[in-house]
Amino acid sequence: MIKPTLTYFFDTRRQLSDGKFPLKLTVYYAGQKKRYKTPFKTSSDGFDKLFAENVRSEAFKLFKRVTTRWMDEQTQMAEAINPFSFAEFEEKFYADKIKAQKIQLNDTVKSIYDKHIAMLKEEGRISTANSYTDSLTSVLSYKKSLKISQVNFDFLNAYEKWMVEKGRSLTTVGMYLRALRTIYNIAIENELIDASKYPFRKYTIPSPQKNSRTLKKEEIKKVLSHKPKNDFDAKALDFWTFSFMSNGMNFRDIALLKHQNIVGDFIEFRRSKTQRILKNNSLPILVPVSDMIDKIIKKRKGPSTKKEDYIFPILENGLTPLEMDNRIRTFIRNTNKRLVKIGEELGLTMKMTSYVARHCFATIQKNNNAPLAYISEALGHSNLKTTQNYFGRFEDEGLKVFHSGLMEGLVD
Repeated sequence: MIKPTLTYFFDTRRQLSDGKFPLKLTVYYAGQKKRYKTPFKTSSDGFDKLFAENVRSEAFKLFKRVTTRWMDEQTQMAEAINPFSFAEFEEKFYADKIKAQKIQLNDTVKSIYDKHIAMLKEEGRISTANSYTDSLTSVLSYKKSLKISQVNFDFLNAYEKWMVEKGRSLTTVGMYLRALRTIYNIAIENELIDASKYPFRKYTIPSPQKNSRTLKKEEIKKVLSHKPKNDFDAKALDFWTFSFMSNGMNFRDIALLKHQNIVGDFIEFRRSKTQRILKNNSLPILVPVSDMIDKIIKKRKGPSTKKEDYIFPILENGLTPLEMDNRIRTFIRNTNKRLVKIGEELGLTMKMTSYVARHCFATIQKNNNAPLAYISEALGHSNLKTTQNYFGRFEDEGLKVFHSGLMEGLVD
């Protein structure tokens, strides 16, 4: 009887946010091969040590024991299937996973949130995990010991009213309720509640039109020509300018840029915000490396020029996801403090922050008559409606020009 063969596959095609790579399970049988996700990830050095005879590090010894035990369990399960079939193996493989999830969940909203938040942290999605934590805190402040069965149309309306009366914006309400909607969907998937009770078909989550956060053209000129008094302010202004020139690149994505992202005359990158959900055939965002961008890179880059190293000395390889998130948050917070001060010195009409650069890029390109499809692609948006939310109003002179042509040919 032919038995299936199970091995680990070190998947270097997709590097995780902490610099490691996933370990996948490969099952061979009768000339066929299939791969499956495992709970493990490691570095290139760690993968080599997985098969080494003598390993000194206690951490690697533990990792080796855990991965070996897990592989033995999968092998025993596969060999017990007689005759072997991939369909039956997958049924057992995924059934154990689903069962484990259900055992750890009950019908309290908090337990589902906690499980999901732990999963997000495990995947290195620290910012998203923090957003869900904020949502959970708010929801439980309104109603303690909330059960998923109590989340209905009346509850959602009452919670929204309570939040508004507390002075919270509809934007915040929408953010918290979108997280709760995901939690409700998880409850449905885990058969904790029937899909027919889904309350978000009737209830509409608030999604107010965002106020534009863009500077006027003359203000942008003042910012770009400003000569800071010290290097701390100069560095903050350099990163703001880099963001503006680089398709409004988010500051988190700036921190994550590596030398390998520079390909020829372009910076090629994918937004960290949406990278996880992008399809395999999606195209990266392309930023032409202008003289100004090149000058900022040379001025602010770190000491290493290796392809796998970060361009700017904000991060370094080997950090945990939590350490990376803390570094990036500190970088953005400190930069924003400097930018706000610069904006006040220049007498700008709005608070100058890192995110303003993104809106300025979009609005300037719109006023330059760039196609909406180009602006959307440059910003890395999946739909045009999202792009339209970034645009500021036409400036006063532009409005006068457009309006002056309204009656042309209509009156003598």
